[in-house]
Amino acid sequence: MPSRRRVGLAAALVSSTVIVTALPAVVAHADAEFLYVDNAAKACSDDGPGTDMHHPFCSIQAAADAAQPGQTVRIGGFEYTEQVTLKQSGTPGHPITFRGETTIPGHRSGIEFKPGGYPSTTNSQHAFVASGVHDITIENLWITDSPQEAVLIADSQRITLDANQVDSAGYQATTPPPKNFDNNASAIRLTGKTSDVTISRNQIGNSGRAGVAVEPGVTGTVITTNSFTGIYDFRASNVIVADSAPGTVVNSNTIGGTCGTGIVLNGGSTGSTVVNNIVQVHRNCDVNVGVGVMVAPGSVPGTRSDYNVLYSDSPDAHAYYWNGTLYRAPADLAAATGQGRHDLAADPKLSVHNAVNEDVTPGADSPAIDSADATAPGRLDTDVYGNPRADDPLVPDTGTGVGYHDRGAAEVENPFAVSLYPGTYMPDQPMAVTFYGGTTSPWYTTTTTLDFGDGSPVATAPTFPLTHTYPAAGRYIATLTATDSTGTVKKATTNADVASGPITAAVQVQQSPLTPKSVSVAGTYNSPWPVEQYQIDFGDNQGQGYWKQSLPAAPVPHDYAKPGRYTVRLTVSDDHGRSATAAGFAHINVPDPGDRAIAGRWTTGMPAANGLFNNGTWALRSTGDCCRATITQASFGQAGDLPATADWDGLGHDQLGIYRGGTFALRHDDGTVSAIPFGDTGDIPVPGYWDGNGHAQLGLYRPSIATFIVRHDDGTITTAAFGQAGDIPVAGDWDATGHFQLGIYRSGTFALRHDDGTVSTAAWGNPGDQPVVGDWYGKGRTTYGIFRPTDPSYALSGAYAGVYGYAGQVY
Repeated sequence: MPSRRRVGLAAALVSSTVIVTALPAVVAHADAEFLYVDNAAKACSDDGPGTDMHHPFCSIQAAADAAQPGQTVRIGGFEYTEQVTLKQSGTPGHPITFRGETTIPGHRSGIEFKPGGYPSTTNSQHAFVASGVHDITIENLWITDSPQEAVLIADSQRITLDANQVDSAGYQATTPPPKNFDNNASAIRLTGKTSDVTISRNQIGNSGRAGVAVEPGVTGTVITTNSFTGIYDFRASNVIVADSAPGTVVNSNTIGGTCGTGIVLNGGSTGSTVVNNIVQVHRNCDVNVGVGVMVAPGSVPGTRSDYNVLYSDSPDAHAYYWNGTLYRAPADLAAATGQGRHDLAADPKLSVHNAVNEDVTPGADSPAIDSADATAPGRLDTDVYGNPRADDPLVPDTGTGVGYHDRGAAEVENPFAVSLYPGTYMPDQPMAVTFYGGTTSPWYTTTTTLDFGDGSPVATAPTFPLTHTYPAAGRYIATLTATDSTGTVKKATTNADVASGPITAAVQVQQSPLTPKSVSVAGTYNSPWPVEQYQIDFGDNQGQGYWKQSLPAAPVPHDYAKPGRYTVRLTVSDDHGRSATAAGFAHINVPDPGDRAIAGRWTTGMPAANGLFNNGTWALRSTGDCCRATITQASFGQAGDLPATADWDGLGHDQLGIYRGGTFALRHDDGTVSAIPFGDTGDIPVPGYWDGNGHAQLGLYRPSIATFIVRHDDGTITTAAFGQAGDIPVAGDWDATGHFQLGIYRSGTFALRHDDGTVSTAAWGNPGDQPVVGDWYGKGRTTYGIFRPTDPSYALSGAYAGVYGYAGQVY
């Protein structure tokens, strides 16, 4: 990609000599409460008033130019590549607010904002420039890939940046990747005669210089409850920097890892406050290890530092550089200066790996829990994720004030959850449903009840699995209710279908490599009612069919008279007059009848792409795009093997693997192969990121009992029943949680189970298609697709990537 052209500071800023005067009374209260922006709307126009959500502005700049005090600019759409230069101001108590309204999968906040595009297509250098304005709020936006600072604030007052995600500030797109960074750009920079800026609850990462830079002359800045991860310029990555900025408040932030200094008060940043922060300093860096908190001599007067957690895995690290002296531990600083008496040099138990947008919630045994100073300036009632403050009853309250606020940006919440889902249909008990589920509540005791939804008495303190017999056929809604000792109630519901589910069929066509004109056909079916008959149509107009009262135990053989591609159909009928047809395909003397669809992230940093496996031969595509892919060939395995690809080595891309009759063979990047016995003959491999720890674990699907079996890193085995005979297992991160969830594909329909126990379905493809799943758009969330052997082609859905339609057919 072409490099973005850098623009000098003078070109990026409007004049800093703007004089703010009182607004006329007529603009103190705007006629409309909202303005709307949606660049994806067909009826958008920058020439209209923008007050009608059905006729919004196309650009944010147009809304910014029109906004009046008290108005909220509600921003929809998807990706914006403009720089918004703010010229209008709000008034005290009536700010102009810019708010993202949509959700991007894999990100907590609204609009994907890429100033200048990626690669750069305009001269836009920032997402927002505020110069000489006041009373502005920017919230719930995802701002990424700005060539310079994402947000630049100059000579402005009462600006609030809240609940945004800001990453890759100061990065220049290049061809080929990786990006180059401008080492002078921070994610957010305050300069000039700026005052009273609040930077709160933002997720900030991957910036060239600093997360937040407060320059000389700025006063009254509050930096509170933000998370900083992926700040990995190893040469100069000081994360929060205030230089000659009196009265700066740095409260309750989490710095997940840096090679520089976490918090810097330089020059004359007098009267500042550094409290309740968590700072981790990296060990493996290109330069000397930084320190947790640095306060220069000129910033010491009136400055307070306390209740911080300062941690480094390096023996060379120091917690402080205070008034020109290095102090290795809090006790050393407290003895010399009286500062940091409640600071801790302890592991905060964060599970971060220096990537952008990581969860910074401390572990259950973190010293940050219930130990913060709740009276410190800038303290918020909610954390970086919008959660309220919570008192962990398992941890003593050692904080100041209410005593139970947590240090850092994230509050540890009560892990109280319930789940409920039904088991597979039991033909011998057509009116019975077996339920699985449970309650998680380590903080408080709970009472639980299960309402079966049929008017029968509820089950108290149910033990799972639990089987219930219903009085009549139908669909019932079962509800598991759990109430903890504080009165908090959690519920989980699931559908219980009793002898009313659909009739389904599946067919398998197996072609013999020794007799290329012969096939054997096997079928499976499912119906809540008895199946009376079935028929196989081999698709060659020979008038051959097999009518039976039950499917044969052995596959049915058939010989074709001439080459061709034939559709084989199995039709199953039950005693209620319902039928289901499943289709398979016979390739008679047609190349590659053994193709199996696969997908994976073959290259680090690139989205997932598809490929094919055929009896030990691999063909891997570089992209899911139909027209620009290159193909990489590989040999690994033999006829009869099943493909099993995943990131065994935790390198950010997938490696090859095969499954053969109860043994996995995993090929690593260094060329070695690991053989791991796991499972039985007939199992289907479903490896994935089951533990959410950056590398894959082994998994299987056992069709005979429709159950997923997962082996975890600690050696434990977990199982989960899902689906039915004939289903094809899939697994992916449907919820963008960093770990995999279960799914199945059944005759053109995906059924995906989420972490909360619900199941979503999506019709995609036809019977006979092969399912594939992957993150086609690199959004951190898995979506689905199919391979159609009859074309042959792929159709990859954009359902979970904020993209309508599909990624395109790939031949």
